Amino acid sequence: MANNSLSEYAASMKKSNNPRLTYLLDTLELSHDPFAGPVAEQELRSSEKQPHFFAYYTDPHDPKFNKPLPQALREARNGLIFGRPGSGKTTLRYTLEAECRSVYDRTLVVTYELSHKPTQQLTAEQHWTNIAKELALDLFIQVLEQLDALEPPTETQKKQWQAQLALVWSRLWRTAELILTDDFTDRENGLASLWSRLNRPAVRYIKPSLKIVNLLKDCWLPETETVSPPPGSDASLTGAELLQTGLLAAKSWGFRQIFVLVDGVDAYEREIDKILGLITPLFDHLARWQSQGLFFYFFLPEEMQTPIFKTYENIFNSLSYPPLSYLIHWDDAALAELLRQRLRAAGSHIPGFNYLAAAELAGTLEEKLIQAAQHSPRHLLRLVSALIDAHAQHAPDQPLLTAADWRRMKQFWSYDSPLPE
Repeated sequence: MANNSLSEYAASMKKSNNPRLTYLLDTLELSHDPFAGPVAEQELRSSEKQPHFFAYYTDPHDPKFNKPLPQALREARNGLIFGRPGSGKTTLRYTLEAECRSVYDRTLVVTYELSHKPTQQLTAEQHWTNIAKELALDLFIQVLEQLDALEPPTETQKKQWQAQLALVWSRLWRTAELILTDDFTDRENGLASLWSRLNRPAVRYIKPSLKIVNLLKDCWLPETETVSPPPGSDASLTGAELLQTGLLAAKSWGFRQIFVLVDGVDAYEREIDKILGLITPLFDHLARWQSQGLFFYFFLPEEMQTPIFKTYENIFNSLSYPPLSYLIHWDDAALAELLRQRLRAAGSHIPGFNYLAAAELAGTLEEKLIQAAQHSPRHLLRLVSALIDAHAQHAPDQPLLTAADWRRMKQFWSYDSPLPE
């Protein structure tokens, strides 16, 4: 049997053993399952062909912005994004990151997740040290992503880049080794297939090139750097000095502004006072870092909006321009568009879920889903996924969703969130 026949046979066997895929891929003729994960983190890790996630993004839309939200956030300023759990804060964070990394406008985007439970409140110096290391990691990735569009690197650039690699070489060396030894030409995202090893998303295909290989070879560090301090490093540098060095290295490579995306502050802690204590050192120094082209975007729970502005009013007023503030709110139209965008991202021409409704749900299925979701996109996607499963288990070859499917979905609903009506 020819190779393509074997692969087609394997795919058909996979679908025949999975009623959900039979329904979505065969009956509805979608290119993939666009409802596999209700949140960005799951989609980035489970999607068979990444990065589907970035095609899923739906702008909740706010009339005060005259452009899509991710584009509005690319202005050189600090930002505060508020939202309920499941409202799409992390989804927006990933989308902003993808915007910055996909189109080179000399912006370095740094991921700073505070989702690990701290044993004690972090000092400003501890924050700066942590951010300096994340900056070094993101500089590694984003230099390689943009390298073919840049001028040949100078010796100064290479020296500064190597010093940054030394900060996080224990996390980087195996990835760097794979770039030099493996062939990624035919991988779905090329070299970007490796970024998940570093807890970063692939945002576009990165072609392996001699330019990348030569830069890595020129800046290579011994494997022993994973267990001992890098040669010539100054262990006495403060966290602020480490971060300052990282900023200089980024600017030497042409990045004129750096965005630090602060997320996960409510992953383990929901008490407002404790969250404020965690992020206060960052707010206290906004003006200091803003003057050096370093800007912070905070992704925070909705209930923190009033305490944030009350606590830091004087700090915000001292900035040369105030931080952007945005509360994520989903109205019914935006949620309906979210469902349609998922279908479009999977190559479907179905205008919406009302077109998949059987007679007893005609014209009301989307409304029922949106009402039950209580303005939460995560909740809405979980509902849709559960409804698809309820239908596929009984009639995967039938396109229309029925009232009986809805009742079965309610019967087996397993999330802590309220059951749909």
